[in-house]
Amino acid sequence: MTRRCFCRLVMIMGFLAISSVGFAQTTLNDLILYDYRDGAPVKPSVPGSVSLAKYHQWLLTYLNKHTPPRMVLYVTDPCAPDTTDPQYKRYWLDFYNPNANATDSNGKLTFVGFLKQANAYVDDIELLIGPDSFNQNVTDPQNGCWNGSPSGQNMNSTLLPPAFERLPNVMGWLDALMTNTHLQGSNPVKALSLDPEGSGGTPYYIDILLWLDQYMTTLASSAVSSLDISMTLGFEAHTTTKLLVAELPAPVAPNVSISKWPADLWTTAQHSGHTYIDLLNANNGYLHWRTSSDPLLDRAYLQVYSACVPARVNGNTTSEFWRWINDSPTCDCSVGGTYTARQPADVASSLVKTMQRLPAVCGPGSIEATQNGTDVKLIGNGSFIPFMQPYSRFRLDAGNGVTIPPNGAVWKSPSYTPMVDEMDIPGTGDSNGQSLPYEFTEITMDFRAPPMTDTSPERIILMFSAEKSGLLPFFGWGTPTTFYQFIDEFINATRATDAASTVYTGGNGGLPVPTNRFAIYDLRQICDNWNITNYGSTLCDGDLNSTLTVDIDDLLMVIERWGDSCTDGCPADTDGDNDVDIEDLLTVLDEYGDC
Repeated sequence: MTRRCFCRLVMIMGFLAISSVGFAQTTLNDLILYDYRDGAPVKPSVPGSVSLAKYHQWLLTYLNKHTPPRMVLYVTDPCAPDTTDPQYKRYWLDFYNPNANATDSNGKLTFVGFLKQANAYVDDIELLIGPDSFNQNVTDPQNGCWNGSPSGQNMNSTLLPPAFERLPNVMGWLDALMTNTHLQGSNPVKALSLDPEGSGGTPYYIDILLWLDQYMTTLASSAVSSLDISMTLGFEAHTTTKLLVAELPAPVAPNVSISKWPADLWTTAQHSGHTYIDLLNANNGYLHWRTSSDPLLDRAYLQVYSACVPARVNGNTTSEFWRWINDSPTCDCSVGGTYTARQPADVASSLVKTMQRLPAVCGPGSIEATQNGTDVKLIGNGSFIPFMQPYSRFRLDAGNGVTIPPNGAVWKSPSYTPMVDEMDIPGTGDSNGQSLPYEFTEITMDFRAPPMTDTSPERIILMFSAEKSGLLPFFGWGTPTTFYQFIDEFINATRATDAASTVYTGGNGGLPVPTNRFAIYDLRQICDNWNITNYGSTLCDGDLNSTLTVDIDDLLMVIERWGDSCTDGCPADTDGDNDVDIEDLLTVLDEYGDC
């Protein structure tokens, strides 16, 4: 065989190998990473805490080893005081001063310095704010702690729910940060991300986005207006998500012919009651403050999980969503429960079924079914009746692949009734006096309806959790390898666009799920539960200037402040006892060298 023929054979074999798999194998570095900064950085007045500077110095070392395509990073108001310690007068979040240099007067890393260095590793960072980031309880409501001011205060404040009424402060802070001279040419911030965390529900979320969109269009500086806007939403909010990520114009005359909205999506929108839809109807499918075709929301992060609720209250529905990930001995949860991770292919199959509104998971207890005319009488034995959500689909498992009702048919629970032991529903099926196990739709949704615009899949990110506890039985109970395999299996299962495979549907049929639209919550969970590394704890207390080394500079910092009363939180006070003494000196000497 000639060398040319051999090379061609190798290329063909490589192509066949790739084709047989259909996609590259997922790794940690393929996942968008959330970092809620959980637990590591505590107020400086707390002895033994990890400072924000040290935490972000550690984060740089993490990003150097594990580089995500995008990081969503939680931030906090620099004007928030440390209310736990009356002696601690200055603002404990000076770290986030948007006008800062790369280091502060003590040589410690600032948020500006962190972003400048992080740009070498990840060039796409979203700054995440939640209800507590810039909350109402701050004693400095005008950004005075960093000599700034809010931006957008005179806009329609009625659109902002109480938890986000200080969004003008966020925008003022963001404008100062984005125009900081130290970040020009090396700023990785590409988006502002919002996690409303239940602040009033969907109508309020949309109002927040409308306020932001108008601000970005009419008031924001060019540095801020260039940023994308993203939001975290529940998985069940898929219909709202499709409305928010659909590009404009909506199909309103005279722009019906150029609209990319599927007819069913627009029809569904008319019944939503959202202010957004009213504005589109009133302005030829656009928003009256702009004529661009950009969607209201650039990216939607859908939380594909929901915590277990063991103490279920009669009369309440719940959106638990975890059984598709793990098995439990009773198909139920408890505070001290333990779980077994399901096989990746089974997990992927269950998620596909759930998105297609098919029974996918077992429920606790059992159910007996008796045909009674045109109805089926159901008698539950420690089971969910009428399940946790209205319109649940379910069927009995008679073993050996036999289901009741048979041939892929399912029963549908009523719109809503209180939890009961018995229930009559229309349908056919009889378990011949046996109380049998069952499978059901853990959440009630059909992700395929209504359809989305054909470009929407690029703006929808499916986010999974690596949490692990009795009431948070998510991917933390497995291994990172099994999670990556699940992602691969799910991508493979949803590549085809036929009715049996697709979970995304556009105006002309099925759409494949993109291979790079997956996120993991969050950095602490993957460190603690997947043993990726020690979360936020690899830095030394003696590393006073956050250089990852305890050296002569740290020793000199202790000597220079020797005997001082450090009520202002000086770095040389390693044990947080408000003075620099022999204990601090011994800490530096004991840890001398690399951290």
